[in-house]
Amino acid sequence: MLGGGAASALWAHNATSASAEPEAPSEGVEPAVAVAAVAEIKQVKARYFRAVDTKDWELLKAQLTDDVVVDTTGSGGPVLVGSDAFIAFLQLTLSPAVTVHHGHSPEIEVTSPTTATGVWAMQDLLIFPGDPRVLGFGHYHETYESEDGRWRIAELKLTRVHMDPIGQQQLFGM
Repeated sequence: MLGGGAASALWAHNATSASAEPEAPSEGVEPAVAVAAVAEIKQVKARYFRAVDTKDWELLKAQLTDDVVVDTTGSGGPVLVGSDAFIAFLQLTLSPAVTVHHGHSPEIEVTSPTTATGVWAMQDLLIFPGDPRVLGFGHYHETYESEDGRWRIAELKLTRVHMDPIGQQQLFGM
């Protein structure tokens, strides 16, 4: 257990460290525009997760650019170009499953009034018929574009840091 002086010194160090590098708006982007864009992008990603888990393909399509590029090679899947191709892939691979996707700790940088990048820590649970399960952890690396005043995902790359095995079974290329 830390004594009073040590605890105070540790707290002071942590407080200084946490505030040493404040998030600054991207160069050339008005701070209010950047803050609004980040809030809107967080909503896009929240709807993305909900749409995948509820199999609401129209809602999902509304979160993506028509020419979205999705790279799932980090999870054993393909690279897909276009929202229709990506949604068709998800319908094939995830429709029979109960899924739960969580995104955490978004790191979003607004690079212009109409572009941004982001990295999201993620966890997902996929439960397939007959009860085989996949529990995974990783990151979404994304780019976003504002089209017609709405932010959408333009590029998405899924990387994994860990996936619990599901035995010898291979499901849909995972």
